[in-house]
Amino acid sequence: MRKWTTRDYRTMPWKNGGGSTTELAIFPEGAGMDHFVWRLSTATVAQDGPFSHFAQIDRSLAILTGAGLVLKTDADSLAEKMISLTQESLPHRFAGEDNIFAELIDGTVVDLNLMTRRDVCQHYMQRLSAGQHLIHAEDAQQILVFCEKGRAQLLNQTSLEAGELVLLEEEQEASGIRCHIEAEEASLLYIMRISFLNYPAQHGGMHAVS
Repeated sequence: MRKWTTRDYRTMPWKNGGGSTTELAIFPEGAGMDHFVWRLSTATVAQDGPFSHFAQIDRSLAILTGAGLVLKTDADSLAEKMISLTQESLPHRFAGEDNIFAELIDGTVVDLNLMTRRDVCQHYMQRLSAGQHLIHAEDAQQILVFCEKGRAQLLNQTSLEAGELVLLEEEQEASGIRCHIEAEEASLLYIMRISFLNYPAQHGGMHAVS
């Protein structure tokens, strides 16, 4: 298990220079923007503009603070040409190659963004509120747990405060990951499951690097 706090994060300009992003974690550790397997970050969006282009990357986006964003794309589907994302919306998944223009609904927002390299792994992001939650990810080799608001406790006695992040990893091959989480009242968590392709060879090599 690995844990990060706000002291561990680093802030940098967007790839296209249109805003700023705070990198929460990257895998393998120390990887650059062109060589990561996955990257979790938050971003402050203070003005309308295009998203950065990331080839061969799958992304999931959730709104943490602010009124939200309207994402406009050139997708073939009419339903996907304009998507409104607010704090109440489910995380939105899209391809890093998509041409997306983001418009603020009403002022600055902060979003949570998970990116995974498509030829190496797949991901699934979900939001959890207060209460007891049992996560049983049979096909996942890694799980990220990010505490956006409040406080939470993992069964292994690891505590999470607002802004903190933990990485859980599969202990035995093909065993999956089970995680029990108790989130206090008014808490908000994001759980991200990561499954490696060509497992176990792919994940074994990646784990050795980090």
